[in-house]
Order: sequence, then C-alpha cells, then structure tokens
Amino acid sequence: MKILTFIVLFISYFSYAQDSIEVENIRRGKIETILKIQDLRNISDGKLISFLSDKDSIIREKATLAYGSIQDTSVLHLLVRNLDDPSVSVRRAAAFSIGQTAQLLSLEGRKKLEDEIIWKKLGYTGVDEQLIEELGKFGTAEALNQLMIRYGTLYPRIFVKGLSMSIARFAIRGIYNKEALNYLMSFLKPNSAIDWHLIYALMRISAIQESHKEIHQEINNIVIFYNHTDPLVRMHLATVLGRLKDETYCLEPLIRLAEFDRDWRVRINALKALTNFDFQKNPKIVDVFKRALYDENMHIALTAINELGKTNLNEENSNNITKELFSNLWRMLENPGKSYLWQYQANAAITLSKLTQGKVLDLIYKNLDADYRLKSAFIEAMANTGEKEVVPVLIENAQSKNSMIAMTSLEGLHRLSNMYKDDSNLIQDVYQVLINSLERNHQAVIATAATILRDTIFVRRESVSPLINSLNKLSIPHDVDAILEIIKTLEVLKNESAIKVLRSKLSVPERTIALAALDALKNITGKDYSNELQFQMQPIYVDYDFKYLDTISKNPIVRIETIKGDIKIQLFPEIAPFTVLSFVRLSEKGFYKSTYFHRIVPNFVIQGGDPEGTGWGGPGYSLRSEFSPLTFDTGFVGMASSGKDTEGSQFFITQSPQPHLDGKYTLFGKVISGMDVVNKIQVDDKIFDIKLER
Repeated sequence: MKILTFIVLFISYFSYAQDSIEVENIRRGKIETILKIQDLRNISDGKLISFLSDKDSIIREKATLAYGSIQDTSVLHLLVRNLDDPSVSVRRAAAFSIGQTAQLLSLEGRKKLEDEIIWKKLGYTGVDEQLIEELGKFGTAEALNQLMIRYGTLYPRIFVKGLSMSIARFAIRGIYNKEALNYLMSFLKPNSAIDWHLIYALMRISAIQESHKEIHQEINNIVIFYNHTDPLVRMHLATVLGRLKDETYCLEPLIRLAEFDRDWRVRINALKALTNFDFQKNPKIVDVFKRALYDENMHIALTAINELGKTNLNEENSNNITKELFSNLWRMLENPGKSYLWQYQANAAITLSKLTQGKVLDLIYKNLDADYRLKSAFIEAMANTGEKEVVPVLIENAQSKNSMIAMTSLEGLHRLSNMYKDDSNLIQDVYQVLINSLERNHQAVIATAATILRDTIFVRRESVSPLINSLNKLSIPHDVDAILEIIKTLEVLKNESAIKVLRSKLSVPERTIALAALDALKNITGKDYSNELQFQMQPIYVDYDFKYLDTISKNPIVRIETIKGDIKIQLFPEIAPFTVLSFVRLSEKGFYKSTYFHRIVPNFVIQGGDPEGTGWGGPGYSLRSEFSPLTFDTGFVGMASSGKDTEGSQFFITQSPQPHLDGKYTLFGKVISGMDVVNKIQVDDKIFDIKLER
C-alpha cells in the first residue's frame, strides 16, 4: 500500500512538474513574441493587442509595457482599461504607457483623457501616485488645476512625491500655476524634513520667468535650506537662488555653497548660479572663481573656467582680484612648460575669447598645430572672437581630414555668418564651403553642413541638388544621422524636385528615415503619402538570440576598465533585453577597446562608446528604444541617441538624478561599484576595455 501511495504521489508530482514546464514554455514564447513586436514596431496583426487581455498577468504586464516604447495612440483606451486590471503590476505598466503615449495626442485628445483619468480613475487604481506623476508628461494646464483642486489642499498630505514630480514634469513643459507653487511652499518650513523632489519641482518652476515674483515672496522660507543635510536639496536650491538673482538674500548662501559645500555637485550648481550676478559689482564672487580655478576637483576647476565666459567681466579698468583672475586664465592658455592639462588650456581659450575677443588670437595662432581636440577648442575660440580675420583660417580647417576639426570649423563659420549677415561675400564663401562639405565621406561633417544649410541666411533653391546627390551616396544603416539631417533640410527648402527622392525613402527598412521622409513630403506637398509606406518595416539590424541572452544570466555585470579605475555595471536584460544583448556582444567583440569618454557634463553625465570620439560614431546599425518606468537616478546607465530608435553603441552614466531623461532614453543598467571613478572621468579619458563578468 505504501509503495502504491508513493507511486501515485510520484506520478502526480511528475505530472505537475511537466505542466509547470509547459506553462513556463508557453509564457516564454509569448514574451519573446511581445519583445519582437515591440522591437519591430509591428502592431498591425492585432497579436499584441490580444496579449493585453491574456489570462497570464505577466503577459498582460509585458504587453502593456511594450506600448510605452511603441507609443500608439490608437490603443490608449485599452491601456486605460488596464488601469482596472486585478494585477498591480499591470496597472503600473498601464500608467507608464499612458504617460508615454498620450504626449502624442492632440490638445483635444489630451483634455479628454486627462479628465477621464483625474475624475474616473484616480482613487480606484491602487497606482494613483504613479498615475499622478504620469499626468505631468502630457496633461494640459487644466489638468494641473484639477490635480491641485483634488490633492493640493488635502490633509493629511498624500502622494507627495508623485504630485511633486507631476508638478516638475508640467513645469518642464512650461506649465505651472500659483496653487502648485503654494503646495510646494507649504512643505518649506524651518526644521522640516523635506524630500529633494520638492526642491526639484521648485527648480523646474523657477525656469519659467513668470514664476519669479511669486517665488521671491517666499524667499525667506526657501533660502534657509542651503545647509540642508541632503546634497540633492542643496544642489537644486542653488539653481533656484541663482535664477532669483537677489543679492540681499541669495548671494551669500550661494558663495558658501560654491566654496565650502562638501558635495562637489552642489558646488558645480552654485558656481553656475553665481554667473547670474554682476561680477563687476561683486569682487567676492570673482574671488570665489579665482580660487576655484585651482580646485583639486577638476570638474570644479573646469566649470569655473567655462562659467566665467558667461559673465560681464572686463579685463580693462578692473580691480586687483579680477586682474589676478585674468592673469591665471592667460597663463593657462599660454601653458608654459605644458604645466596644465590640455582641458584647462582649451577651456581657458574659449572663455578668454568671449571676454577679450580678438586679444586672444595671437596666442591661439601660435598653438594651432596642437592635438585635434585642443585645436578644435582653439577654432571654437577663434569664432567666438567675432573677428573677420579668422574666416580664412576656419575655411581652410573646414577641409581638414579630421572630422572634429572640420565640424567645429563649420559651426564657427555659421556663427560668424550670423554676426555679419550683411556681408554678402562672406555669406557666399561660407555657403560654398557648406556645399563642398556635402561631398565629404564622413557623415558627421555632412550632417553638420546639412543642418546649417537650413538656417534662413543659407536657404537657397540651388542647395537641393547637392543635398540630393549627397543623400543618394549615403548608406543605411551607417549614415542614418546624416540622412535624417538632409531630409530635414529638404523639408525646410520645400522644393518639389526633392519629392522623388523622398518618396524613395518611404520604402527603406529604417523606420526613422521612412517616417522623417513621410513628414517632409507632407510639409512640401500638403499630401499624405502614408499609403506608400511599407506595411511592415523590418529594421536592417535585428538580433533575437534569446538563447544567448539566457547564457548571460539574469543580472549580468560588466566591468568598464578605464584609465581612472574600474566601473562595475549591473545590466538589466529584463528591462532592455536587446540593448543589453547588443552592448554585451559589442563588448565581447572588443568594440569598446581603446575608445574614449568624449563628452562630460559635470553633475549630469559622462558619455562614451563612440569609436570616432566625435559623438557621431557607432557600430554601423541602430537599435530601437526600450523605454521603461525606471527613473534615471545617480549612477544609472542609458543609451545615447539623437531621437527615438536611433541608439547605437554610445552610452552615458548619470552623476546625479536626472528625471527629465525618464521615458526618453533607454535605461539598461546601473553602477554597483566605481561611482568614485565615474566622478573622476574627464574628456579624453581612455576606456581600455569592457568585459562581461560571468
């Protein structure tokens, strides 16, 4: 009897295990299908819609999230329906995808949707805080009014973070009201424990000039937080104080933050904020910057040099402190005995060119045989002087084989052309340089020239033919960015001779190009050519190797070996599988070996992964964006792009929270060790290699 019981139990267990395996295989197959549909942006067969109501909540969640990247307004009613789903994960996914997609609605459509969410869904979804924040991405001014009526005066306070971030996201889009400001101010009381999101929202509102009078009325309650324990509070507060420009209340706290704050990121923001004040009248500020030039933190020093270029400092008839500061800048530019790193010399040249104009030219001419990065900075400085004598030098360097030098020269010629719009000879000479640049074999130079050619001073009918010739020589996927810029310029020129070539782009497999051509055709002809689009646009590059993804592990870690030390990053294959797959494959091929960090914005991001080092390089293919509800906190890793679905190999790492990037860039990992290294990285720092740790 015991043996029989054991056999029955064994058979039952084996049957259950088999059923579980079968269920898991079915789920896995559906998830892979969802990911492929999301990547292909192919929703015409209705399969993804059917998954929105699948009996498996995990499938419903994955399908709902997919629409956050696809952004198809025709399914918004189904996403709203999923706010009532039994699974909280599905409801969260629905809130995110609604916020992502509703941005594309007409004004009337957004008003209708926001009204339904505020008065029919909030209070019943269980994800109200997230839904409130998502409203900030697309809601109208009336939506903000309604949110403040419903939650702004409610006690006890609820959904504080969600409402604060919603207010911030409204403000990013230029929308605010007095009630929202009063809501934020209600938390700013002496000795109150405030969350940084409140000050972040206030900082975003302060970017709207009309808000300054109202904010200033509360200045006594705001300024006291300059010594708050949270550096993120102090960081955003510094920006607010700078925008208010009140010397009585704001200047002294900003000076203290700029000189003595223990967090370098706060000091960066404070230095930037101080440039809003009159340096000529306030030698104390000049003294702060003079010392900052030699700060041991290179980010502080370079920021101080750069920000000085935005001030009203005048070397002539200046006080002793100002004279000493200028003396230090001139020494950096001259760089005797190469005692300064090239970054100091480059930034000093650019700043002095803004403050002293042509006086800087003699030293620059003597150093034009510098390395390409330093030479590019010198060329930028030459253009900043506004002196016509530099035009021949820039024209010559626009033909440089080095793409960065050529691009910087073209941009400099563009600036000078706008300074001398009435000089027809100069405009014609620069125009010809731009046309010649379209024949180059580097997409960065072509894209730069094409972009400049749509400036009104260069808009000419005769540009159409060389633009089309250049367009026909470019290839997909290697030259996608240049192709897009040419299409945009042809759209501005509105010449019917471009119709044929633009129609030919409707059938290319690269979705971003086809859609750009569609928009251009509509603006040129007034007609809708949607019927000529391919029914299904198959991207040139796809990689659906799910078996390989499985071998990477659920939480893969890569090590970025840099000249400043190692950075370990945990990748998120569950969040951005195809981005992770591409990143790992490129790493294993040695693609990132001996590349450099080419873009550093202190207290924002460090950016690398470009084999050319110009910001235009990539792997020769484009990825589709994989947006997610995750937020860009400190140390998070995202893919750089020039717009949706244009990601390649370039990546960035945040040095502080950057909520404005949420839902706009693919987030695919986070730093788990080496954040100190991230904060030391400078332009031109080398990446030895990126390795997967199995």
